[in-house]
Amino acid sequence: MGLFYLKFFLTSILFSLVLGTALMRFNTNQNSTYSNLELMLYSLGLGPVFTVLVLYYLLLVIPRQSHFFYAAGIFLVYGLICIFSFRGFRILGRQLTEWFKSAAGAWRNMGSSEKIKQAAYWIFVFLLLGSFLFLYLGNTLQTPLEHHDALVYGNLGKLYYQQKEIPYARAVLPAENGFIHIGSQKPSFSLLLTWEMMLNPEHINQKKDFDMYFRSTSAYYGLLIIAIQFLWFYRKNRYLALLGLLVLLSGLGFVSMLVNYHLDSFRIFLLLISWIFLAYTIKKKDRFSLFLLGMFSGFAAFTHLIGLAAAFLNCLAVLIFDESGIKTRILKTAALGVLILVFGNIHYLMEALYGSVSGFLTYF
Repeated sequence: MGLFYLKFFLTSILFSLVLGTALMRFNTNQNSTYSNLELMLYSLGLGPVFTVLVLYYLLLVIPRQSHFFYAAGIFLVYGLICIFSFRGFRILGRQLTEWFKSAAGAWRNMGSSEKIKQAAYWIFVFLLLGSFLFLYLGNTLQTPLEHHDALVYGNLGKLYYQQKEIPYARAVLPAENGFIHIGSQKPSFSLLLTWEMMLNPEHINQKKDFDMYFRSTSAYYGLLIIAIQFLWFYRKNRYLALLGLLVLLSGLGFVSMLVNYHLDSFRIFLLLISWIFLAYTIKKKDRFSLFLLGMFSGFAAFTHLIGLAAAFLNCLAVLIFDESGIKTRILKTAALGVLILVFGNIHYLMEALYGSVSGFLTYF
């Protein structure tokens, strides 16, 4: 489990913090609708997907190099971003300090009964979260890969690791194991396993728990979805946030998405954030929100065909509902399209040109 925790902290936490603090440098508008702490919450899902996007470009442009070469390339990219994001780390530290001071001051000014209510509220929330993590890490995560998404995308991720390239062809037919996949393989989810295997010592890739980080993806992004819903509801009423949490966890479909190895929470998170920034873009009319909309829309398209459809609708929404002049709206939509292409939609262009022709329209 120690290696799993290391991979999880590196990819999902540390890399996400580096990207989030880099983005915070641009969130300096005094009239900003969203706080840096809100932006950081959304950024906690960026580390894995940005990592595999960089890996995708490396495998596409410089194929068949050593695994060390690709891992080193990714660390180099994050090292450069880290230099740029140093000021963002200071901003984050300052805002966290201010938030804790404000919370401590509010606690001191509360009456005894209100303190009891607040303590009971947060104890219940953290007990719920802690109970899930205890059961998930101790039991569910120990189960080997199963179900359609994990097996199909996992096989493709292992193929990328072995071939050290992104194959665009009418069908994927590796002779070693008889696996057959016809159509478009959206690469981001698969590349999470490729990345994990690159981090593993070679002998670990022969053991049953070599893919534990890949298995944890559905639960991690499911918890991020819960956190985002909780944040938005808590702004209205803390008990509404608690009710929303209980309603979400009472649904068999959502709980199944949390505990099963599946693509859904990964792609739904990216769709959800893209729609949040679509609303911000139309409301605020600022370039930073437009950039974030393009980035998350591109990542959503990089993950699933539904993300491609959503990205197209996001472009259409900006063109129709933005209140700028027609020339400005066209320029914004064009810029949004370029961002979506760079942040993952390029896969569909490559698939259409060199892959299975109409395969880029397959559901998966």
